[in-house]
Amino acid sequence: MENIVIRLEEKSGIARINEPVGLGIPLPKGSVQTIDSLALMDGEKSLSMQREPLAHWPDGSIRWVHASFLISLEANSTKGLVLAQQQATSPRIPEPVINQTTESLVIHTSTGSVALKPGSLAWQVYNHSDVGIPSAVSLSDEASALCTVKADADWEVTLKGPVFVAATLKGEWLKQNNEPLARFQCELRIFLETGLVQLELATHNPKRARHLGGLWDLGDPGSVYFRELGVETTLPTTGNTHVMPQAIDENPSVFRLSDFNLYQDSSGGQNWQSRNHINSSGEISTRFCGYRLANPDEIQHEGKRANPLVGIEHDGGQLDVAVPGFWQNFPTSIRKEGNKLTIDLFPKDAKNVYELQGGERKTLGCSMAYNSNNSLSATAYTPLVPVLAPECYERADAFPWFKANTQPDALDKLIAEGLDGKSNFFAKREVIDEFGWRNFGDIFADHETLYQSEGEPPLISHYNNQYDPIYGFARQYALTGDKRWFQLMDNLARHVVDIDVYHTDEDRVEYNNGLFWHTDHYLGAHTAAHRTFTRYNETSSTPGQTGGGPASEHCYTTGLLYHHYITGAPASRNAVLQLANWIRASQEGQGGLLEQLLALKKHDLPKLKALLKGERPTPHQYPFTRGTGNYLNALLDASLLEPSADWLEHAEGVIRKTIHPADNIKKRNLLEVETGWSYLILMASIARYLFLKREAGNTDIHYSYARAAFLHYANWMLENERPFLSDPAQLEFPNDTWVAQDVRKAMLMFQAAELDPARAEGYKNKGSQWLEELCETLAKGKEKHYARILIILMQNYGPQQVNLCKGLAQLTEDPAPVNYSQPPSLTWGELTARIVGRLVRGILAFRPARERAWIHSRLDRT
Repeated sequence: MENIVIRLEEKSGIARINEPVGLGIPLPKGSVQTIDSLALMDGEKSLSMQREPLAHWPDGSIRWVHASFLISLEANSTKGLVLAQQQATSPRIPEPVINQTTESLVIHTSTGSVALKPGSLAWQVYNHSDVGIPSAVSLSDEASALCTVKADADWEVTLKGPVFVAATLKGEWLKQNNEPLARFQCELRIFLETGLVQLELATHNPKRARHLGGLWDLGDPGSVYFRELGVETTLPTTGNTHVMPQAIDENPSVFRLSDFNLYQDSSGGQNWQSRNHINSSGEISTRFCGYRLANPDEIQHEGKRANPLVGIEHDGGQLDVAVPGFWQNFPTSIRKEGNKLTIDLFPKDAKNVYELQGGERKTLGCSMAYNSNNSLSATAYTPLVPVLAPECYERADAFPWFKANTQPDALDKLIAEGLDGKSNFFAKREVIDEFGWRNFGDIFADHETLYQSEGEPPLISHYNNQYDPIYGFARQYALTGDKRWFQLMDNLARHVVDIDVYHTDEDRVEYNNGLFWHTDHYLGAHTAAHRTFTRYNETSSTPGQTGGGPASEHCYTTGLLYHHYITGAPASRNAVLQLANWIRASQEGQGGLLEQLLALKKHDLPKLKALLKGERPTPHQYPFTRGTGNYLNALLDASLLEPSADWLEHAEGVIRKTIHPADNIKKRNLLEVETGWSYLILMASIARYLFLKREAGNTDIHYSYARAAFLHYANWMLENERPFLSDPAQLEFPNDTWVAQDVRKAMLMFQAAELDPARAEGYKNKGSQWLEELCETLAKGKEKHYARILIILMQNYGPQQVNLCKGLAQLTEDPAPVNYSQPPSLTWGELTARIVGRLVRGILAFRPARERAWIHSRLDRT
């Protein structure tokens, strides 16, 4: 393995002292068999590093590894660390000292210890003098009554190494009548050298929403409500207290107050009173612009956007606290009353109680340093973002069709609008004030304002990861090393895994744990928030549809996969598998008898009628649409995370039941754009499948079948496809989004050229022609800054550089050639077997309670 340089750059003007840093590092196939052979060097000095494998190659070697370490760095300086492979295995690092007693789980650090109370959201931090500082999480229901914790089990150590120990507690909050209010998952990450404690707390409503009529407004009967959620710390004594509302300013103001409340009510932006912040009654919930710092008698200071650091001296030393995302996830507060310091992640100061919709979750956190020898404010608000050279990603085949250090071309210049244009992704947030705990990280879907009248307030429209901007941001970060792409990726991924995924098992199978659509086209979100359909819209952008829920046509997992690879975030890994299981269940069902009878009626009965009429229906079982393409992509992503499961085998079955190398393509009606265009997404997913198979060196019969089918359609595209706007009359909304969608056709041509050397020149010429035309049209137009256009371009970036990318393994001979000359047709025997299979599956899975639940989830909308 070549040495990998990790570049760190300090730009905030704040010296970093033992700052925690973590990153995912891709490794070339076959280069690293064990994490123990990896060492991190700062010049000649070996740094303590915690390593965790995230993914493996088919040969068992490590594909991605996550590295965590502490680093000190002077203000406005840069440093290059080197990840190297040692010939001899490095000496075994002593395990962290962890003691389990009947009273607590004790984790020892260089500054003392942290004792976690069994079955309780409480812990105590001790210094070497045995001075203890207790902290506990508390939740108050909507009537301000304290709830109690019911843990599933005791604290569990989930990660441990030389840098930190992570311990997790899961359970539920019970109201005073013992009725469950919400679930929680709390992780404490304890850094062994510094004693720093980072808390991350997820609050989750596992109930289903009732969504009467397929509408998902706030105030739904499935919602739960609470008044306050915070972390309360009791100090042994208190001395000087300093509050810095803007701790990362060059010359921050310092307020010395014995008791205080620093409360962020709104974003502090120009549009802080946006309709984006309405409650279930349609009332705007923000009350004033920005934050206020007050003592018990009066307001001491006001400002826009707080990034606070609070330091309190006490007999045992000093406690510093900071809250990452303090203003972005408003409302938030830090307050002190006597010897109690409360970090309110959901403060009681807010105008309304908090509503968690059915299946909704929110994860927030804070950092607590128990000595003053670190740069906590910088760590919390401007953390170092490590950067790898793009060649590292290329050498490791980290992304398909990835080429480092190419000269920016017309496509790159269009994508750069996302960072540097007047309406870049950060600027878009300000337009509708896409901030607050439910909104932060999502993208304002500004393309939905295209048909609004001049001067009309922009529609509140949320993007919900359509066409996978998380993936686009991740790829651009790897290509450019620009940390702004990383911030966009990280913010959006954290939002999606909490808010946009429907975290429940109580609704219908095709909704449970699925991804919500973006806001309905050209309509406002109103009180639907991030859940598409609202009672305030009497019509829909889809004729005949005024409601609905998650669906396979909107399922994007690849960006979450790469967020996990790059950050190590387990929530993103879990979300990939959660969405893959959801889309598989929604496509295949769970086997109940009524479910199978319904599937028979929808899918098999029309085929039966066609056969009775003497027609020759195809045997294909999946539609030739983006829904199947998304399904295939989710299966591929899950197979990378769980290679020993049957994900890849199932993906190959989906391909065989969707496409054939001798299909009569004309009958597909793919040139009817409004109904047929999304086949391009399915084709792209098949191209990705072929890439991954070649990358693994597995060019078997399944590969050969998919390749032949893909090229059959690619050749048809070469002869028949044309730009979407060449016939605008066929489009309901003929705008430049369709120009951007042409990039899918261009990239498929480049991918076909890679797979078919005999026709490569024709494919490349057509791809280059389409790509040049669409870039020129977009560059001249007035819509190139819109979110959807930029995201489509980013999602499909890469195959145009196929000539520059290193080649994959050469194709092997098809071990079992198949005759693909005849178009497939469904036989009586095949249909009979399919129907019998459904009935047998339904009978075997029959359970009266299950059948009742299936009916109930579809009929009970009260």
